[in-house]
Amino acid sequence: METKQQKQLLPKNVGFFSENDSTKQSCYKRTLRDELSFAGEKLIRGRHKIHPYPAMLHPLLVDFILKKYSKKDDIIFDPFCGSGVTLLQSSINNHKSIGFDINPLALLIANAKIAKYDTEKLRQEFADFKKSVLNSQIIDVPHINHIEYWYKDDVIQDLGKIKAVFKTKKYEYHDFFVACFAFICRNQSLTRNGEFKRYRVKEEKIKKSENKVFEKLFLHIESMIEIIDKTEKPKSKSYPMLSNSENKFPEIKYDLVITSPPYGDSRTTVAYGEYSSFGSDWTDDINTYGGVKYKVDKESMGKAGFINKNIRSCKILLDVISKIEDVDKKRASEVFYFFNGYYNAIKNIVKNLNKDGRACFVVGNRTVKGQQIPMDQITSFFLESMGLQFEDIFVRNILNKIMPSQNSPTNIVGAKLQTMTNEYIVVFHKN
Repeated sequence: METKQQKQLLPKNVGFFSENDSTKQSCYKRTLRDELSFAGEKLIRGRHKIHPYPAMLHPLLVDFILKKYSKKDDIIFDPFCGSGVTLLQSSINNHKSIGFDINPLALLIANAKIAKYDTEKLRQEFADFKKSVLNSQIIDVPHINHIEYWYKDDVIQDLGKIKAVFKTKKYEYHDFFVACFAFICRNQSLTRNGEFKRYRVKEEKIKKSENKVFEKLFLHIESMIEIIDKTEKPKSKSYPMLSNSENKFPEIKYDLVITSPPYGDSRTTVAYGEYSSFGSDWTDDINTYGGVKYKVDKESMGKAGFINKNIRSCKILLDVISKIEDVDKKRASEVFYFFNGYYNAIKNIVKNLNKDGRACFVVGNRTVKGQQIPMDQITSFFLESMGLQFEDIFVRNILNKIMPSQNSPTNIVGAKLQTMTNEYIVVFHKN
């Protein structure tokens, strides 16, 4: 039977445990795979350097999964594709792929990565772009809240000149140039490096900072053109789509899911929208996927809404939520709604997975209010409850994932805990 705390936590329309509900849930076996740590191998490599992105899948991990589980002509799907690691690696390995995400900037970056380039034409366009920027007399500065707080005046002027060029010139490789520009918008801001949320650098650093907008943008584009010219090329078509995996899916089918879903609500884990906001602010009206500014985090997993009654049978989840509720009822409710949304997304994903297909979820077990949430076990329970068959959970050390090394899960000033050091690759098969 459910505890008093579980009754307090669960919304009224969820229903409660009964005497007949199953409370015995197996522990899904984990297998340590040291070779999947990819020690000494760079995370941000090749085309992924166009614009770094938080919590990226390791490209070599995607290659491993493709080699182990994909067959010829398989279609790959990433329902939380972010900046397109799965899409690019699938294309390089000659697989068609589909990706969903709610962040227009992430999709723009993904599109820039997966494009097939004529590098001679790209160099010609860059020469024209560079000349146009240096000769620009028009300054197009968008409305950005507290812009003078986040940028120096001369930086604002130069970014405005670049933006104006995108309004007056048309380039075949528009997304590539805009993605590089978005990277510089963040790079030349006054936000602290290594943070996903907005934190302004200290005053002494601001005084020492120099305007290098043009210099850094041109160098970045030049280096990316060299990388595009010399690294392995995409072979198959990829389709990044602006779509929320919690909502009803379009009529698509696929054979292999490779994805790294959010590990928790964006407010307390990785604020993808806030991280992207510097680029999004400046590219909102020149992004081929549109712009949503800060709505990304509001639309992320876990918004309150329809409660799926089936998650009540996941005792391991309700037990940990109950312990969090003892400390903080609001946080417990946020965790509950996150997993409610996660369950709904998985249900959509499984429905469109072809028979004999596999689902590979790369997850981390975060800590909330001192309680570790076993997301690998919860994900496994959800997938098994939908009729999929357990195959394995591989454990890898995340030496080089773009994640904060510490966080403050208790929200007590000065209290810090190490964030996740392991990732879990949950593998299930659809018979």
